[in-house]
Amino acid sequence: MSEYQQPDYEAQQQNLEAILAAYQRRRNIESMIGPLVSLGIHVLFVLCLFLFYDPTAASQAPLVVEVKIQEEETKELEDEKILEELDKLEQLADAQPVPETEIPVIEAEQVAEISEDFADPNLAASTEETMDFSDALDIKANDTPLKLSSLYEGRSTTGRMKAIKRGGGSNRTESAVLKALRWLKKEQNPNGSWATQYQDAMTGLCLLAFLAHGETPTSEEFGETVQRAMQYLADRVNANALSKDNTYPYTNGIVAYALSEAYGMTKIPFLKPPMEAALQVIVDGQQPGGGYDYQYKKGARWDLSVAGWQYQAMKAGYVAGADVKGLDRGMEKGVSFMRRVAFKKSKDPSARPFGYASPGGGSDGMQGAGTLCLQLLGEGNCAEAKTGITYINDYINSPKNPQATRLKWSDDFWTCDGAHSNPTYYWYYCTQAMFHAGQRTWKDWNEKFSPLCVQAQHQDGYWESPGKLSKNVKSKPQMDKVYSTALCALSLQVYYRYLPTYKMPKQVAKVEKTAMESLDDDLGLDLGL
Repeated sequence: MSEYQQPDYEAQQQNLEAILAAYQRRRNIESMIGPLVSLGIHVLFVLCLFLFYDPTAASQAPLVVEVKIQEEETKELEDEKILEELDKLEQLADAQPVPETEIPVIEAEQVAEISEDFADPNLAASTEETMDFSDALDIKANDTPLKLSSLYEGRSTTGRMKAIKRGGGSNRTESAVLKALRWLKKEQNPNGSWATQYQDAMTGLCLLAFLAHGETPTSEEFGETVQRAMQYLADRVNANALSKDNTYPYTNGIVAYALSEAYGMTKIPFLKPPMEAALQVIVDGQQPGGGYDYQYKKGARWDLSVAGWQYQAMKAGYVAGADVKGLDRGMEKGVSFMRRVAFKKSKDPSARPFGYASPGGGSDGMQGAGTLCLQLLGEGNCAEAKTGITYINDYINSPKNPQATRLKWSDDFWTCDGAHSNPTYYWYYCTQAMFHAGQRTWKDWNEKFSPLCVQAQHQDGYWESPGKLSKNVKSKPQMDKVYSTALCALSLQVYYRYLPTYKMPKQVAKVEKTAMESLDDDLGLDLGL
C-alpha cells in the first residue's frame, strides 16, 4: 500500500512546485510592467526635450513680475445727491475722462531763476498773432458730456501741459497754482464756503480756480473740496439765500459763473436748476441799454464792474447749455453796451477808453474788464477791444517806459478803495485780455506778470494783495487773502483755462448741427442727463 502511494505523492509535489514557479514568474513579469511603462514615458519625454529644446532661450533671463496688492481705506462721500450724480458720471467715463491731478516737486524760487525761466524762447507763446480759435470754439452749446469734453480738454492733464507750453507758462506757474489750490483746500470752511465776509462770492471765485485746473468731485486730491463748494452754492441759490444788499449783483454774477462752469464740466444734474435760476436773475436784471447797476436797478446809472461778472456768467451759461429765456439777447445787449455806452473814443492815446459809471476814464481794472468781456462775447477784433488792448499795453504794461508800468507788487505804489481797484482784480482781467490779444502783446505781458506773481506768493501758497486801503475804506474784504489768492491763481491758469472754451458762437452754429451731433445721430447716441 505504501509503495503504491509514494510515487503519486512525489508527482503531486512536483506539480505544486511547478505551479508555484509559474506563479512567481507571472508576478515578476507583472511587477515589471509599471517600471517599464514609466521608463518608456521618461525616455519619450527626454527625446521630446532634445527635439524641441532651444539653446538660445537658456541665455535669456526670465521676466519676474511681482504684484503687490494693498487695500487702503477710502473716505466715503456722505452726500447722497452727490453719490447719485457720481454714479452717472462713472458710466460716462469713456466719453468724459476725469482729469488727473499732477503733483510736481515744489522747489525754492529765486527771482532771477524765475525771470530766466519765463524768458526761455522754447516756452514762449507759439500761437498765431491773432490767437483765432474760431474753428475749435464755434461750437453750439448742448447738454451732452461727450461733446463738451472737447471744449474743456485744455483742463485735462495732457491738454493743460500742452497749453502751458504753447502759451508761455512753465513748471513754476503750475507749481504756484497747485500751492494755491492746496492752501485754499485747507482754508475751506466746514460748510463748503470760504472766507468770513462775502462767503458766497468768495466761494464762487475759489470754485472757479479749482474748475480751471480741471478738478471735479471725482478728483483724487481736491474732489471733496469741489463737491462741498458745489453743494454749498447750489443750496444757497435754491434757498434764495444770497444777500440782497448792494453787492447782490456781484455775488449772484460770480455764483452763476461758477455754477455754469461746474455744470458745463460735469453735467451733474442737481447743478442745472440753481445755475439757470441765477442766470435768469442776470437776464431779468439787465438794463434796457445792456448795462447793470447795484441791486439790479434799472435806472440811468450803470456800473461796468458789476456788468463784467454778469457777462462772464452769461457766456459760461451759454457754453454749458443753460436753458434761460433771453440769454442770447442779453449777451448781444452786453456787446452793444460796452461798445456804445461804456466806451469813449479819444484822440489822446493815454485816455482810458472804458468807464466805470460813465463813458471812459475808468480804473485800470475797467480797461481789462471791458476788453475781456468784448473778447469773450466774440468781439475781440472790434475797434473798441483793440483800443483797450493798446491802452493796457502802452500805459499799464508800459514797455516803452518801464518806470511807469503798473506791473509792480508794492504797498507804496497802490491805494485800494474798493474791489475794482485791487491790483489783483485788474491783473485778473488784463492778463486774460492780453492772452487773447495775440502773440506779441501776450509774450511781453507774460514775461513781466507771471514771474512777478509767482515771486509774490507766500511759501504757504496764498497771496496778499499789494497796496494799502484808502482813508475812506473801513473794512478790507477786498484785501482778503482768499480773494487775492483765487484771483492770482485764475490769472496763472490763463494758459489752459479759456483756450478751448470761449468765443461767441455765430448764428449759423444755432442752426447747423455740429460734427459731434451728426455723429450722435449716426450712432443713435443720447448721452444727455
